[in-house]
Amino acid sequence: MKNSNWLAEIKVVIFDMDGTLYQDDTFMERYIRYLLEGTEHEANTESEVKMGNAILTGEHPFGFGHFYHSRDHVILNRLEDGSIKGYTWEGEAIQDLAKRYDSIPAPDLVHIGDPWGIAAVISRHYNLPDDKLQQAFNRVRREMLCAPHQLAIHRTLFQAIDELDLKRVLMTNTHLESGIEFLNYMQIHHLFEEVLCGAEKPAGMEYYLSSLLEEGYDAHEILSIGDNPWNDLYPVKRMGGRTCFISPHMSHDTETWDIRLTTLDELERLIRAVHDSKLRRRTTDGTNPTEADQQEV
Repeated sequence: MKNSNWLAEIKVVIFDMDGTLYQDDTFMERYIRYLLEGTEHEANTESEVKMGNAILTGEHPFGFGHFYHSRDHVILNRLEDGSIKGYTWEGEAIQDLAKRYDSIPAPDLVHIGDPWGIAAVISRHYNLPDDKLQQAFNRVRREMLCAPHQLAIHRTLFQAIDELDLKRVLMTNTHLESGIEFLNYMQIHHLFEEVLCGAEKPAGMEYYLSSLLEEGYDAHEILSIGDNPWNDLYPVKRMGGRTCFISPHMSHDTETWDIRLTTLDELERLIRAVHDSKLRRRTTDGTNPTEADQQEV
């Protein structure tokens, strides 16, 4: 990997779970169908499924990296020059947005950061009750653990993580019950020194990073890996940490991350590169792994 000498400095890796340790977006269509099923909006199911698929493939005017304004029901995107571009729900451009959305309360915005976010935005657009969203979420989560919809497991990636000689943390916004079910299904709970379900990222990520800094870690020694930049990466970059964005989907987000990956095979190579970089540094320093660990504590 180019310009990756900093990999040897990493002492903590924070992994997201969904979309990061496994990649599966086939659930999204079922998720949308379950959301609208039995509601007054069920007739719109096919059009919303079509929109969701267009976002996944990058063929819709708005998509990943954009924000949904829940009160005005429009899609917003802040450009590199600070201006704001907007779209109607149907994808038509909205003009003269600069003054209207110069300052937006955070609770009014829903980030479209991953396939799960597409369904969440559809739920907000139709003002569906929270329990309807939760029921649909739990239904697809259960389906993902059994045939015919069970997710694929990348065993060699998990083996590479297991060989990492540093602090390994998993942070997921998925609630505890489903998070543990997925970890047990993939048989990877033991790989992590800490597992934080219901992590409430991005705020939870900032809180956890602050705790690591208080423990004595330097920000540049922390690497966060995730598929949702708003939750997994922005808080880390703001605090000086390292970031890896992994997603097979096109993103409208213009931020630059330390590493950009698309596949789990690439993530496995990154993990092995971190491992090898630390071994090389220890060899150069004349210390064996045990001695190096003692020095790092």
